[in-house]
Amino acid sequence: MKKLHLFIQIIIGISIIAFILNKLGLHEVFIVLKKTDMFYFVLACLSYLFLNLILASRLSYLLTKTGHEIKFRDVFLSHMGGMIIGDLTPGRSGYFLTPSILKKKAGIPITEGMACIFAPQGIEFILKVAGAIAAIIYLSYYLNIEKNFIIYSGIGSLILLIVGILMLLVSWNNEKMTSKFLGKIPFLNKFTGNLSSFKDRSILIKDSLNIILMLYLIGWLFAALQWYFLGKAIGIDISFFSFFLLHPLITILMFVPLSPAGLGLMEGGIILVFSFFGISPALGMVFSVLVRISIIVVDLIGLKTVITASR
Repeated sequence: MKKLHLFIQIIIGISIIAFILNKLGLHEVFIVLKKTDMFYFVLACLSYLFLNLILASRLSYLLTKTGHEIKFRDVFLSHMGGMIIGDLTPGRSGYFLTPSILKKKAGIPITEGMACIFAPQGIEFILKVAGAIAAIIYLSYYLNIEKNFIIYSGIGSLILLIVGILMLLVSWNNEKMTSKFLGKIPFLNKFTGNLSSFKDRSILIKDSLNIILMLYLIGWLFAALQWYFLGKAIGIDISFFSFFLLHPLITILMFVPLSPAGLGLMEGGIILVFSFFGISPALGMVFSVLVRISIIVVDLIGLKTVITASR
């Protein structure tokens, strides 16, 4: 049943992509894609790699905070394993399998690994919403954008904000209340039996909020650099500051569990938002393709770790 569900979601994502390409014209997209400046593409990949090094550093720091000494190399490879699974799963939910990889690679209990991922991910969602709201205000002030876009973006941001707040409540709130809440959620209901361990470790990292925020902001800079260099690679003239704001607004769509990692949804979002800057749909489509390629190229670092762990 799960495989059928995933298959349907993949079909949805591919169908959206096919619809967009049919409207744009495949030939026009290929012409733009062939002109990609590989120097800037490589810089984009390196920026995304540094983003993952920052995220892995956060995970390593929090694991140390909870009393686990583990080589950074093992943390990084486990993180990359979670990222490559996230690239193929709805709402990037596959990243939550990172604790399972950590257990097989370094013997870290799953609930303790999850504690180091769950609350920081909730904080990340909240900060992503803050960035998206800033982007909406920026676009509304400087560009002529549709009212419906503001409404739908606001709704999407509100949903992600609620999810982020609930994740923090699960991590740092009353255990009895949390147990009842988790018991009703697929996948997460597996952790209700080990909730005490999860809570203890989550509370240990609660006072590391400043470090989590600082590392997220540094990572956000590298994420914006990735998009800035991809823009330069195909001749898109948008400032770094614009990419810095647009990144959280558009990547929210990757967390919509309608297709694997928002396949099709993010592409459509990029084309729409770029149109406000006077950028052609073909350029927007090529940019979105390069975003996917650069992400997968770097995330493939974790493929061997996933294969080894799955054995």
